[in-house]
Amino acid sequence: MELTRRGGELRLLDELLESVRRTRGAVALVTGSPGTGKSALLRAFAARAAAAGAPVLSACASPAEAELPLGVVSQLLSGAGHHGIPAAVHHGRQDVGEGQDGTQPQVLYDALRAAGPGQPVVVVVDDAHHTDEASARSLLYLCGRLTATDVLLVLGAQPRPSLSLPLAELLEHASCVRVPLQPLPEDGVAEFLGAPADGAMDTALAQRLAPDWHRFTGGNPRLLRGLLEDHRDCEPVRPARPVAGTAFRAAVAGCLRGAGTAVTRTARALAVLAEDATLTRLARFLAVPERTVSSRMERLDAVGLLDGGRLRHQGVRAAVLDGLSAEESALLHARAARVLYDDGAEPPVVAVHLIAAEAGETGESGDGRAAGSPAWAAPLLAEAAGHALRAGEAHRAAQFLRAAHRARGGGPLAGGPLAALVRAEWENDPASVIRHLPALERAPGSGASGLPGDPRAEGEQRAEAAGVLLWHGRHEQAARAVAGFGESAAVREVRAALGYVRPAPGGSPAVPDVNTAELVLDSIIHGHAPPPAVAAVLVALLYAGETERAAQWCALTAGAERVRGTPARRAVVFAAAAVVHTRTGLHGTGGEYAGRALALLSPGAWGVAVGMPLSAGVRSATARGMHEEAARLLRVPVPEAMFRTRAGAHYLLARGRHRLAVGRAQAALADFHACRDLMADWGAQPAQALDWRGPEAEALRPPGGMPDGDPMAVLTRAERRVAVQAAGGCTNRAIAARLYVTPSTVEQHLTNVYRKLRVKSRGDLANLVGARAAVGVS
Repeated sequence: MELTRRGGELRLLDELLESVRRTRGAVALVTGSPGTGKSALLRAFAARAAAAGAPVLSACASPAEAELPLGVVSQLLSGAGHHGIPAAVHHGRQDVGEGQDGTQPQVLYDALRAAGPGQPVVVVVDDAHHTDEASARSLLYLCGRLTATDVLLVLGAQPRPSLSLPLAELLEHASCVRVPLQPLPEDGVAEFLGAPADGAMDTALAQRLAPDWHRFTGGNPRLLRGLLEDHRDCEPVRPARPVAGTAFRAAVAGCLRGAGTAVTRTARALAVLAEDATLTRLARFLAVPERTVSSRMERLDAVGLLDGGRLRHQGVRAAVLDGLSAEESALLHARAARVLYDDGAEPPVVAVHLIAAEAGETGESGDGRAAGSPAWAAPLLAEAAGHALRAGEAHRAAQFLRAAHRARGGGPLAGGPLAALVRAEWENDPASVIRHLPALERAPGSGASGLPGDPRAEGEQRAEAAGVLLWHGRHEQAARAVAGFGESAAVREVRAALGYVRPAPGGSPAVPDVNTAELVLDSIIHGHAPPPAVAAVLVALLYAGETERAAQWCALTAGAERVRGTPARRAVVFAAAAVVHTRTGLHGTGGEYAGRALALLSPGAWGVAVGMPLSAGVRSATARGMHEEAARLLRVPVPEAMFRTRAGAHYLLARGRHRLAVGRAQAALADFHACRDLMADWGAQPAQALDWRGPEAEALRPPGGMPDGDPMAVLTRAERRVAVQAAGGCTNRAIAARLYVTPSTVEQHLTNVYRKLRVKSRGDLANLVGARAAVGVS
């Protein structure tokens, strides 16, 4: 496996050894980037030469011994006695008389000449680019006199290393036969994967995986070996796609060690800057000339870690940064932030690095800012938050704003910065803003916005804060927040919401603008996140009971499943869809949407708006006879403030219907009367969705009784129309065609009719309709 596609190189070395037997000495230079199999090839050739009877002297240079004179030569001759070669070196120095230089270049040549004629001697030096200077001079001396020896000198080195004399002269010697190693091509990867070994892949699987694995590794055998180990560790289910696990990360680390510190630093700069890396930025990051960066990038590309000037994939990026301490990582990101800021990068791009740098810092600077925060960090983070909010990335916006606050030195949040943070947090999780409510009540919007260049005035900031207060049932505080702050659109929306969500006692309830509600819902569905105040208005408008616009509402909420964005936005859309579909008799669909809405946000996150999905869910479950489900929903905790709002009135009506359906008429009456009293306090008339009179009459009617002589007085208009048609003998499909509704709607209406009239068949229904005609009720 290690020697896949290396047969040609081995044959070339064998031919050189054979030529040494026949004629004279030779030198070969095997070059390959880290991980391409250079050392494996040298080991294999040394074993073949030894098996053929040739004495083999081996050494491996190391950067740690680069300053040790004759360290490599000492390795070569340490076992020379076993081959009849006198050891001319003792402890890395030549045994010479007093006054002689123990690092003279002829030391190796003299030792090999002393062996006398016979079998050719193979001298192998791996990682020759790390050879100490004295050994390099000795090897260079040998190269110039190979015609007088039976020596095959095989050097292994990385391609195009930047070296000083004499190493550069040695590795560029004119007599060197070049043996370059390249990464494996795609078909070579398939051969590698199918090579005989424990757990080897069959040929068909190897060929199927080869394209992905080649793109993942660039054909580097060491990276392939690590990837294969991770693949085998996934047993019993081996994934079809490459998995960059522990072994792969270790392989990347090994390649970087072989490439050297400077190349590793360049790889880390690439990993930190990611898609924002350019040659100029890398040069500034590393404080080196661009030509130096280009040279290092070429070496990374030769290893197989790059693709199009970027690290090949996230697995490589993670491996390059693996093992860094928190402090080291923070320094890299701080450096990246500085470089990008100086280069005029977009604020969100710089802000990401400021956040990452902050994560590895400890303590505070002398002026109270987070340690290491430059003076420009806070305004840039605030500006980045504005970008994120406009892009609908509420979580990131909140993260940036909190970091901006820390960069300013911390302390209590107030004014515009508080309003901006509250909006961002509300979008992601409305429950998270509860801790800010006291501060919003004290100073909902005074001061600068905290978002440089944002034109919103204090009135808009106060409206935004008031919307959050309204959402969480702080109605008086919301009213105070916008009192006396002009007539901007945002302020008008909050005041309208206040008048509709919780009308003033004895006043005239506000009439909701359904057109505005549709526009708001449309903006949510199509990706434009409204501020909390607008969402609060939407919650109120959905209870307007505008049944004549049911078709528009249904069409608008039909795309609820496709909504992407913040949890609050998706939850509001699902709750809207639940209300609309339940209101129009599609109880199955309405119940499903109610469940989705409640799953997205906790009851505390919903605030008083929790009545919206709960009412729809309870009404849907009751209509379908799923009384246990309705009871479960009614056990969800709700805030006491909800019962002073329109949402509370709908909740009471839905709960009363459930209690009536399970035979708890007195408890149901209590709910209906509570709804009646609440609406009376507001001066509102019972109508459409909040008409409690029909359910109340049903609760008051004794079994078998006919209030006012009309057995169908307890039915809604739509239910009465279906009941008359059914009593006349029409099928559900025929009724649906006559009334322009769906058969499922007819079935749901009939279920309600049977329950309310306490009948079990169409025959019983026909008798009641006949009794209605007998008493002259039209």
